[in-house]
Amino acid sequence: MKSKITLSIVLLLCMCHLSNAQGKLNRAKEDLSTKSSTSSSSSSSSSNNNDNDDDDDSIDFLGNVFGEIIYRMTIGILFGAMEERYFYKYPYSDGSHGEYAFPDENVPLKQVQLMVSNTFFTSGKEFYGNNLKLNLRFVLLGIEANHLHFFEKNPEVELGVSSVMINYYRVRGQNVTAYWGAGATHVGNGVDETGFAYQVGVDVYLNKPFSIGTSWKQSFINSASINEFRLLARYHLKRFSLQGGFNHYKLGSVSVNALSAGIDYRF
Repeated sequence: MKSKITLSIVLLLCMCHLSNAQGKLNRAKEDLSTKSSTSSSSSSSSSNNNDNDDDDDSIDFLGNVFGEIIYRMTIGILFGAMEERYFYKYPYSDGSHGEYAFPDENVPLKQVQLMVSNTFFTSGKEFYGNNLKLNLRFVLLGIEANHLHFFEKNPEVELGVSSVMINYYRVRGQNVTAYWGAGATHVGNGVDETGFAYQVGVDVYLNKPFSIGTSWKQSFINSASINEFRLLARYHLKRFSLQGGFNHYKLGSVSVNALSAGIDYRF
């Protein structure tokens, strides 16, 4: 009996050692590389549809009514009114305000803004990463290119995640900016897969020189996903801003909590 217990403990310790030796990024790569296999049920669904033809008219009517209501609500929520706006030279350039200015402001304004950001983050001594972002904005719309790179020391593994997003800036207030966007994410370093991505975010300009922001991004890769949550604070120094905060990443089934620090520059 004692020998069986000893053998079980040894096997358990070996499994734990192998799991730790594999590392977080290797497990994340396995999750993101796995493709789900789903069987088609089109033939059975088509036969069921033939049996329910009598209900189609009433379902279509209700669908049209609710579809019209949802459409109008969605357009209002997602896009809002298209009021004219401009950019200030940079946040707090002419008082206590954020990024957006009204047309009648008698201060230097611009219609295009390019922001370059670089953020370093770390989770303990063995796991760290870097996030480089370019964001070109035209008041209402923006094109965002982002490269997120993860590093692990033991074992030595890397994982690169690149994305291109089209953002719509739904809230363009003088102290609040909020946006949503959609695009594509590509995962390299052996995974080599591309999937759909979406994101939402908000920045609040409290009082010169501080602001806070949060964002959520999800990318669908095969049967898994990459989730990114950021909560940060900024200290604005004219066109520069220093930022720091908390990042949470979920790479497939692997979760990573990290502290971050970085810098932004607005052209």
